[in-house]
Amino acid sequence: MKVPEVELDVLRIPYEKETLDDLRSSYTTTHCFRRQGDHILIFSRDGTFPVSDGTTETIKFKDNKNIFCFLVKDGLIRHLTGLGRNPLGFNPIELVSTKPEDNILALILGDAYPFKICAKYSIDTRFVQGHPCLVIDCTTRYILKENALFFLNAGFDLINRYVVTEVDDGYKKLLGSVSSKKGETLHITRLDGQVIQANAKDVYLEANRTNFDDYILHTHSAQKETIIEHIRQSVSTFNGGENKKNRIDMLKKYIQSKAIPLIDGTCIEIEDSPNIQNDCRQMQKPIFVFNDNVEADWVEKGLTQNGPYTKRTFDKNDPSICVICAQRDKGRVEQFVRKLLKGISNTKYFRNGLEGKFMLGTSRVEVFATASDSVDSYKNAIETAIRKKVDDGSRWDLALVQVRQSFKKLKVTENPYYIGKSLFFLHQVPVQDFTIELLAQSDYSLGYSLNNMALACYAKMGGVPWLLKASPTLSHELVIGIGSANIGQERSGDKQRIMGITTVFSGDGNYIVSNSSKAVVPEAYSQALTTLLEETIEKIQKRMNWQKGDTIRLIFHAQVKKFNQEEIEAVRAVINKYREYQIEYAFLKISENHSLQMFDSATAKEQKGSLAPIRGRTYQLSKNEILIYLIGQRELRQDTDGHPRGVILDIHKDSTFKDIKYLSVQLYNFASHSWRSYFPNPMPVTITYSDLIARNLGWLNQLPGWSDSVMIGKIRQSQWFL
Repeated sequence: MKVPEVELDVLRIPYEKETLDDLRSSYTTTHCFRRQGDHILIFSRDGTFPVSDGTTETIKFKDNKNIFCFLVKDGLIRHLTGLGRNPLGFNPIELVSTKPEDNILALILGDAYPFKICAKYSIDTRFVQGHPCLVIDCTTRYILKENALFFLNAGFDLINRYVVTEVDDGYKKLLGSVSSKKGETLHITRLDGQVIQANAKDVYLEANRTNFDDYILHTHSAQKETIIEHIRQSVSTFNGGENKKNRIDMLKKYIQSKAIPLIDGTCIEIEDSPNIQNDCRQMQKPIFVFNDNVEADWVEKGLTQNGPYTKRTFDKNDPSICVICAQRDKGRVEQFVRKLLKGISNTKYFRNGLEGKFMLGTSRVEVFATASDSVDSYKNAIETAIRKKVDDGSRWDLALVQVRQSFKKLKVTENPYYIGKSLFFLHQVPVQDFTIELLAQSDYSLGYSLNNMALACYAKMGGVPWLLKASPTLSHELVIGIGSANIGQERSGDKQRIMGITTVFSGDGNYIVSNSSKAVVPEAYSQALTTLLEETIEKIQKRMNWQKGDTIRLIFHAQVKKFNQEEIEAVRAVINKYREYQIEYAFLKISENHSLQMFDSATAKEQKGSLAPIRGRTYQLSKNEILIYLIGQRELRQDTDGHPRGVILDIHKDSTFKDIKYLSVQLYNFASHSWRSYFPNPMPVTITYSDLIARNLGWLNQLPGWSDSVMIGKIRQSQWFL
C-alpha cells in the first residue's frame, strides 16, 4: 500500500469499555474509534469530535503506519457496507460472496439445497519488510440459508443439535442445543444449563460439518459417501493455486479501481505485488542417521538399506503381540495383522512388513476376541490378555486394538478405544489401534497405511527408527515443544484446554526426542514448564557431561497467539538456578493462522499443485518473522488438493537468541522428524507430539480412576502417544 503524505487530527481520551461501545454505537457513520493501550483514538470525517474532553493531536501517516493500516480497513468496511455487502469482523475482514455461481454446492445438489458452500474472502493488513501491505485470501465457508423450521418440516431430527440466532452485525450467536420440541417450539439448553424456548422460524441450525453431513445422509442416504467425496474434491479444486490466485487478483484489482476513501477522504492506493523470487531462500534437505551411523537424506531409503538406528540395541526382538478384535471380524483382522507383520509383496515400500523392515525377527501373536462392541466386552478381552502374561511373569510388547469409526462419537467412559488404552497403559503396554474400516482398502493403498503404522509401532515399543542430524554448534541445545488440545465431548463449561509439553535435545550431533512429556490444564502450565525444564536439565547435564561455563540454548516452539510474560518469567526463574552455565533462549511462535500466500510460477504447468511453492521455500517478512513452507507442491497427494499454506515463525522480542535463519532451518528439519509418518508434516515434531500428548492424556483423564502417574513407568521410554 502507498502511504500518503497526509496529516490528520485525532482526539485522544481515556479508555473505558462502556465509553468505546457507546461511541461506536452512536457515531459510527461519522467517526471511527481505535483502542490504543489506555486510550481511545477518535478519527473524524469533518474535523469535529463527539466529545469535548481529551487531547487533540496531529499525526502523520508516514510516522504512524499502524494507524494508517487501521484506517484502511475501516475505509474498506465502510465501502463494502455501503454496497450492502455486510462484511464481518475486522482482524481480518471477512466477505462472503453472494453470487450464485460462487456457491460450490449448487453445482452438486442444486441451488434449492438449504446449505451453501460459498467463496469467502479475507482482507487484512500486515507489515512486510517494514512496508504496510494489504493481505487478501480466498477460501470457502459453509452457510445455511434456511431457518430451523425448514429442517423441522423436512423431518430432520433437531434433538441434540446446536442452534444459533442472527444478531445485528450479521454474526450468528450460539444459543445452545435443542433438548426437546413441541410443535414449532424448540426447548434449547444453553451452555450454562438454563433451558429457554424459541420458535423454530427464529433460529438456525449451526452450519457445522456434523449437521451438514447428517443432512446429506437424510436427503441422499444411499449416495452420501459419493456426494461428500464429490464435494471434497470440488472444495479442494476451488482452493487450488490457480483459482486462489485469480480470485485474489480480482479483488485486488477491484480495490485498485475504486477511489475508496479513508475517514478523512484520502483515497486508498494499492500497488501490485512485487516479484519476490530473488528474495526467497530454499532450505537444504535434512540429514537422518540410521544403523551404524549411516546418513541419508531420505528416510525410506535410509531405513530400508541400513535398518533402524537402534537395530543392534533394540531389546524386543521376536516381540510378543496381542490382538484385540471383534469376534465377527476375527478372520479379516488376522489377515490384516499378517500383512502388517510380514508385508504385502506387490507394494512399493512395504514388502517386508514390520518384522523385516525393522529387523525384529518373528513375532509371537495371540488374538483375543470381543463378543460385542460394548465396553465390557473389550474390558473382558483385554483383561484376559493381560492376565495371561501376568501368569507367565512377562508383559506384552505391543497391543493391536481393532476399533470402529463410530466409536469417535461415544463418550470417553463408553468408548472401548480409551478404555483399552487405559487398561494396557496401566500394565505398561503400548497400544496401536486401527479401524475395521481400514481393512476395506486395496492392497496398494493399504501398503502406505501399514508402512506408517509399522513405523509408529516400532517407536511405541521403544525403538528409534532414525535420528535427525544436527549441525554441531558450540552450545548444548534443548528444544521445548508446547502444544494443546481442547478436550470434551460437548461444548460446555466442562470442556478443558490441555497443554502438552515435549522435549528434544541435541546430543552427539543428533537431535533426540526426550521421554519427558506432560499434559496439564493451562492454569498449571507455567509451573509444569518450570518443573520439566529443571528435570530435563538435571538429566541431560549428566548424560552429556556439561561443564561449568558451557553455553546452554533453550528454544521454545508453540502454537499460541502470543507468549505471555508469565511463561517468560517461568523460564527466567529456571535460568537463575543454573548460573554456572551461560543460558540463552528463544521463544518461537509458529502460526498457520495468517492469509499470506506464495505463488510460484515455476510450478504453473504442474497438474498437481499448480503454482504451489516447493517445500522448504522461505521468505523473510521482518528481522524476527519468516514465512516457511513445510509442505510444498510435491507433498500434495492428489490433483484436487488445495494450495499449501506456509507457517510464520515469529521470534519473541524478549528472546536472547535471535538467529532467525538458524531457527528456521531447525524448524524445517523438525517437520521431517515425526515417527508417525514418513511424509513431511505441516508442523514440526515439537508441536505435533505435544498436541498428541495433550489429546491422549486429556481424554484419559476423563476416565474415573485414571492417573497420569501410570505413564512414569517403562512405557514412558517409548513414544506411546503416536
